Amino acid sequence: MFDMEMFNALRYGVPIVLGIALLGVAVTVLSSLIRGMVGAIALVRSYRLVSRTGLAAQGTVVRSTEHRTRLPGGFERRMVETIAFTTQSGEAVQGEAGTSDIGMEDRTGQAVEVRYDEQDPTRFVAPSDIADAVDMLGGPRAKEVGKQLAVGGIGLLAVVWAARVLLGWF
Repeated sequence: MFDMEMFNALRYGVPIVLGIALLGVAVTVLSSLIRGMVGAIALVRSYRLVSRTGLAAQGTVVRSTEHRTRLPGGFERRMVETIAFTTQSGEAVQGEAGTSDIGMEDRTGQAVEVRYDEQDPTRFVAPSDIADAVDMLGGPRAKEVGKQLAVGGIGLLAVVWAARVLLGWF
């Protein structure tokens, strides 16, 4: 019924399958962690532009398009605005804001206040209310970044634990 060859196949095959499954989970977890870190860096840079270092300018929303981002629990929908403005030195700039707090509001054609980086004016933000821009760190995008970091961190711990307990690695 069971010969030694079958026993060896089970003995070595199961850890290989578990290792491959853990590798897949680890890649997913690491991608979530990396997305969270990149998002956190973008939020901090945008916050710094708005709160301290950014120069102010008046701009106009040229176009608003809906973007969907696939997330583990579904999709995130948000409006991405193309904004045109002129810097204090007279340079015309048109592009997408680094971070947005407008949700699904379509502000096409409206005048907006922009804060931009003096060295690189293509890096700018256009929050719906500059006075409340500090809330950017507590807004929906920040919460999503927090979830990605939490899932990534907890998932990484779970993968290391599983590799250690189930497979005897580490």
